[in-house]
Amino acid sequence: MDDSAWHIEEASLVLVEATLDAMAALGDLSVPRLRVLLAVDRHGPMNLRSLAERLDMSLSAAGRVVDRLDTAGLLSRAPAAHSRREIRISTTQAGRDVLERLRAARRQRIGHALEKLAPADRTTLVHVLRRLTEAADS
Repeated sequence: MDDSAWHIEEASLVLVEATLDAMAALGDLSVPRLRVLLAVDRHGPMNLRSLAERLDMSLSAAGRVVDRLDTAGLLSRAPAAHSRREIRISTTQAGRDVLERLRAARRQRIGHALEKLAPADRTTLVHVLRRLTEAADS
């Protein structure tokens, strides 16, 4: 393998740092809580088992994080339409608002870096990152 993965990993650290800085500014949103909130927002609504499997967490650990996020008003739990025994977890408006503030802080930091690139380089970067995202999601 060439150095591509190393270079991408280096660039991703800038994004991780931006995320951690934004999390610190938001207050008490820990990494496990953010992982759960992002997963439910991006792939939900879902049940606890699906969430735990997606994040490679135990059911009890996922349940504790969901409990905390539910108490904080960032996630909600309700019976699934197809089965009253299954509980569906979804992001609340407050949860989406928190994620939007986080994303806005990240976009601002990324935007400052992008301003230093030539327009053609920005266009190429966006195109390649879209393809990388599709490959990673498949």
